[in-house]
Amino acid sequence: MKQKEKGQGLVEYALLLTLIAAAAMLTLRMYGITVAQAYCNISSLFGLTENCENAYCQDSFTDGPGNWTTDQNNTLPDPRWDFENGQLCTSSSGAIYNTCSQALDTGDYTVNLDLTTLNKGNGYGLFFRSTLINGKVNGYTFQFDPGLNAFVFRKWVDGRELAPFAITKMPGYDWYGESHNIQVKAEGNTFTAYVDGVPILTGTDSTYPNGGAGLRTWDSTSLCTEDFSITPNQP
Repeated sequence: MKQKEKGQGLVEYALLLTLIAAAAMLTLRMYGITVAQAYCNISSLFGLTENCENAYCQDSFTDGPGNWTTDQNNTLPDPRWDFENGQLCTSSSGAIYNTCSQALDTGDYTVNLDLTTLNKGNGYGLFFRSTLINGKVNGYTFQFDPGLNAFVFRKWVDGRELAPFAITKMPGYDWYGESHNIQVKAEGNTFTAYVDGVPILTGTDSTYPNGGAGLRTWDSTSLCTEDFSITPNQP
């Protein structure tokens, strides 16, 4: 009988810890703090900051669209982009740009788009080293592209996307319904894209040495993402 009570107590204890963790995560999200930020804040108290470089720009999508502008330099809100409940979601086509990143004086950085789920459509692109001039973008995108069944790097000139300068075909890849962490590391003339921490594409181009970041969709793509940041490159 005591053994049964002990086992039941362990189950109840585990459930209690789960509820406490869930409540803590909800509280962090209410204040716009990611789990990674919380970890880094606590680690810094003990001097353990080697994996916690300060972000150049960051948005957990809890304070509305204040850090973003549309592809026509229009202020948000815009009905194509929904900033609610700690997520950025869209079900249409268009582009938005992070205003913080446009002011960076470096082009060597890593763009992070965490917990990104594509629900339908032909894909999305993550802008980096991009600049808007009279509503037309110059820069690069890494594209998560089920329409081509591939991951690609593209260059943009005066608002026009050019043919991919790097491409990895992905036959049989499950593009929809799963969350992925996307990273693009730009260093010098070399760009490396990671999906869930795995390097999947490398390309080189020296046209644009710096510029900011953004997000684009096409063909009525439906997606949601939960955290955006630009961080210093790790060795």
